[in-house]
Amino acid sequence: MNTSISLDDFDRRLLRLLQIDTQRSVAAIAEAVGLSAPACYRRIRRLREEGVIEREIAIVRPRTLGWPLSMIVMVTLEREGARTIDEMIRLFALEPEVVEAWNVTGDHDLAVRIVARDMEGYDELATRLFSANEHVRSFKTLVVIRHVKPLSPVPVE
Repeated sequence: MNTSISLDDFDRRLLRLLQIDTQRSVAAIAEAVGLSAPACYRRIRRLREEGVIEREIAIVRPRTLGWPLSMIVMVTLEREGARTIDEMIRLFALEPEVVEAWNVTGDHDLAVRIVARDMEGYDELATRLFSANEHVRSFKTLVVIRHVKPLSPVPVE
């Protein structure tokens, strides 16, 4: 993303609205922010092209598709080198149950969010990704009891 992009008040209003609901028509968004529909469309297209809007997705509740368990796994690697991190990232990309992953600072090197159908399925995945992986020194699993705050919009100042 171009970090030097200049955002004005109209852009910020667009971003606030689009983070909440991308299904609104351009005409409705334009009216809400005080622009003409063509001007609104051009701004949205520019925000996409410049990488301010990374992508637009549907957020699906995992439970509705048979994935009732969520875990956050904190992973500590044997050696935290760029090659090892890249290898782990490629490994996570191949696993559909890995829904998010971050390279983090502190006591752990990676934080991974995983969904599972049951504990046996999680155990099989954890063995494959972590226990049997020569790059992993240790990992700690946090089982999510309740999702208390859904994905929220990024604050737009």
